Amino acid sequence: MIVGRTIASLLYAWRLQEKCILEEPFCFHWLSDEFDNIDFSEFNVQNSEQFCQNLFIIMGITNLLMYPNRIATYREEDNVIITKENTRVQLKDRPKRFDGKNLGINQVFDEFYWRVGQTHSRTLVQTEDNFCNRIHFYETQRHSVSKCTKDFTVASYLTDSELLSPDWGNGMTRIKTHRIFKSEGIKGEFAWQRGDKRYHKKVKFDFVDRKVLPRIEQKMTFKEVYNMKQKEGKEWIMWKKLTSKEETWLG
Repeated sequence: MIVGRTIASLLYAWRLQEKCILEEPFCFHWLSDEFDNIDFSEFNVQNSEQFCQNLFIIMGITNLLMYPNRIATYREEDNVIITKENTRVQLKDRPKRFDGKNLGINQVFDEFYWRVGQTHSRTLVQTEDNFCNRIHFYETQRHSVSKCTKDFTVASYLTDSELLSPDWGNGMTRIKTHRIFKSEGIKGEFAWQRGDKRYHKKVKFDFVDRKVLPRIEQKMTFKEVYNMKQKEGKEWIMWKKLTSKEETWLG
């Protein structure tokens, strides 16, 4: 049995065909750099978000994920699970911990809605700084907004102390993002023209949310787990039989 709170711990349990306990809060963000250069074609999905959703499904169907969405805490000293219904469950076997304490560094994701600006084909802008390290552009998921609109998320690396400082808050993210857009030639609306020189306004965008993904001490990285050989246990065989009859993510 595996205990953890990351997608890597869940995949590790699937690779070994062992049961898994997921503690809260579950640590996942679809734009995390741990998914860089990962080919998800083995699981017939295109990105980390689809992979995460489907891994929960397969672990649930095969009963490898114990008490899904019900665990309030795991008391390691007593080897006891406390559920959200305040039920005490004494475990017979002691789980193997996959991940543990926070390392004091975080991936921070500031999400923005694009309001006004010229269309562009960029999907990623990278810098050499920890603050505003990457800007990810993607098709908007907002209703009643043109699918040509690209919303974006600014990813940074911040320490625990920096997270508490306004010097690294979303207001400063906005200011630095404007500077990055200018240096990358990402422009706002046309303003005026003088001779052959055209001038543009700043891009307009709105802050939506900030999400923090702590770095956690792990037995293995996600990529190392992903590259492990799959154990073909009874749960894996059962799932393959199901997917041979239906076109699903492992079929």
